[in-house]
Amino acid sequence: MSPGLFAGLLLLAPPDPPREWSPAHRDAVARYGAALLQSRRDRLLTAAAGFEKAAKDDPAATEPLMELVRIYSQSGREPDAVRAARTVLERDPANTAAGLALARLLFGLGELGEAATVAKGVAGGMNADATPERVVTACRDLGTILEKANDAAGAADALGRARDVLIQHRKRLVVPGGFSATEADTALADCHERIGKALVAQKKADAAAESFRAAHAIYADSKRLNDASAAARLDWNLSGALAAKGEPAAALRHLDAFLRLRPQAVEPYERLADLLRQANRPDDVLPLLRGQSAADPRNLPLQAVLAAESARVPGSRAEADDLFARLGEQTNDPKIVRAVVRSHVQTGRPGRVLNDFDTCFKTLKDRDEGGSARVAERDFAAERTRVLGELLRAEAGWANAVVTAGADDLAAGRKHEYGTTHVLGVLAARHGRIDLAVVQFRQAVAAAPRDTQPAAYGALIDALWRARKPADVAAVCREGLRVADGVAPAYFHFHLAYALAELGDVADALAAADRAITMAGDADRLTVRLRKLTVLKVLGRWDESIALGRRLLDEFDAPADRERTRYALAGAYWGAKREAEAEAELRAILDRDPDHAGACNDLGYHLADRNRSLEEAERLVRRAVARDRLDRRRAGDVDPDNPAYLDSLAWVLFRRDKLPEARALLERVSVIPEGAADPVVWDHLGDVCFRLDDKPAAKAAWERAAALYPTDHRGRRDGRLDEVRRKLRRVP
Repeated sequence: MSPGLFAGLLLLAPPDPPREWSPAHRDAVARYGAALLQSRRDRLLTAAAGFEKAAKDDPAATEPLMELVRIYSQSGREPDAVRAARTVLERDPANTAAGLALARLLFGLGELGEAATVAKGVAGGMNADATPERVVTACRDLGTILEKANDAAGAADALGRARDVLIQHRKRLVVPGGFSATEADTALADCHERIGKALVAQKKADAAAESFRAAHAIYADSKRLNDASAAARLDWNLSGALAAKGEPAAALRHLDAFLRLRPQAVEPYERLADLLRQANRPDDVLPLLRGQSAADPRNLPLQAVLAAESARVPGSRAEADDLFARLGEQTNDPKIVRAVVRSHVQTGRPGRVLNDFDTCFKTLKDRDEGGSARVAERDFAAERTRVLGELLRAEAGWANAVVTAGADDLAAGRKHEYGTTHVLGVLAARHGRIDLAVVQFRQAVAAAPRDTQPAAYGALIDALWRARKPADVAAVCREGLRVADGVAPAYFHFHLAYALAELGDVADALAAADRAITMAGDADRLTVRLRKLTVLKVLGRWDESIALGRRLLDEFDAPADRERTRYALAGAYWGAKREAEAEAELRAILDRDPDHAGACNDLGYHLADRNRSLEEAERLVRRAVARDRLDRRRAGDVDPDNPAYLDSLAWVLFRRDKLPEARALLERVSVIPEGAADPVVWDHLGDVCFRLDDKPAAKAAWERAAALYPTDHRGRRDGRLDEVRRKLRRVP
């Protein structure tokens, strides 16, 4: 039943005598109508409250839930929207609108596998009565999801179904209130083009070329789309398909047609150079690119490719460096910067990237120190460091080459700007070279101006925690307390307390925690007190940590503060083996916020650890992973997942006898720096491998856990080290 029909129940008398409605159902209908009115007036919060009440009053109705899917999606409450859409599908599995909405939501949350499964179910479940418009929409959406999931074959199939409907049912589609002729042609050309790309990915070059030609014909037809630029774009696609077929000469002809548009992009000129080499015309690369550049002197992407190609030839490297220098003064376009960095790495000159960083940071420092750098120069330099940093965070191979060059410079005594050293540390940490990150961050701390000391020390301490080196953290904190006048002492005491607790130094850990409390400002009052609670937990002083948590619940009554305190208190209850109270605290958090990632993870993990409610445990941990992934994406975090949550999910899967899936997940976690340094991850991996009867792998994993547990409080306090040693005796 559509929302309009549902609302119409209020207005239209049925032909038969009215049935007897319960008061709750009448209230639900009334609330639905009122909420619908508020929704149409864009009063989303009021509308959401009304729809929520209507859904509660009439649990069988799906219409309020569908409205909630829309409102939650619009207001940034994607997890709530997902739950509402799932509920609709549980009640009405044939509801294609709910299925499509759920698939789109999951796609947006990065859950590509599940999004594809849902979308396939929607597309496959459409019967002969489904309207052509709905089939086209569902199949194109499915194609988008499968493209993103790198399922080229599935994408081609889905888009092929949409294409066939657009061709076979054109008369039913192009009607008043439906598609216009232009919309139908645009959709059809788009399907042909995307099918071609999917076929290229499957190395089906002949079929891809045929599909691209079909799209080209629609765009070029003066009686249809008559879009010359789009038709030229298809020449670009055709050149790629023909190149994949091993026909570089034919590919060059189509590429030449596209290049007549003088595209402002790097890729076409890179393809030109590659195709000339494939056609055994390497000597034509530089002359043709120089000719193109002379005819289009303001085309900076073209100049970047010319510079990169010139750098490949030692005799023209001076010309390349001159072009690189001019480009570096004119643009921070990410694609151009990418071409420049790739050239430096491929020609064995990653040090030039470090020089680029140094130049930028000198400009920024000059301005900060009252120099002559103008604001525009400073802004340009700041933007360039951002673009370079984002590029190298995304490209592990290039970043490692640059980081290695930085390490070589450090060993040779060559110094870089403070900012460059800090960036090298960030890149090393990002790509798993934690020990090297620590070295660079130590250099950054030594060179940091006073106003950057907090960032420098923060990065170093974070890297040491990731490497699970509490003794080094303690040493850095003590040094900072002596020499870092730009950092609040409470910050160092905050980390020192936890480091000393990890090292088993009870008296000094508690003293540092108390000093952090004494020195912290009002904004950090709860944070430093929760740190003391954590210190007490690490030391195994459960009664004291529970008592402190209860006092904090009385002292801090803001909802967000109570949530943080409940979460910390739950951890203390778990440690004290007061499992019912721990579970109650976590469920209280989830009653208020069903998507609290920490509470979902911890409750799911502990349920699995006790072999209880395993289906609920898996659902909770998967929710934690999804919520954390969404939060990281919104924050711009390049690391997509929390290794601890993935470990929890693997443990739940282990308990549910999903052993291959659990092993794959743990092996993935074990190569993430935080996971590689976590003894629990290796302990779990050993358990899974042992159950899979892979005793050599189990032994290797348990040996790694045994080596890491002595420096981890869980190994000493919880008896895990002794347990893993007993396991090792089972696999001599």
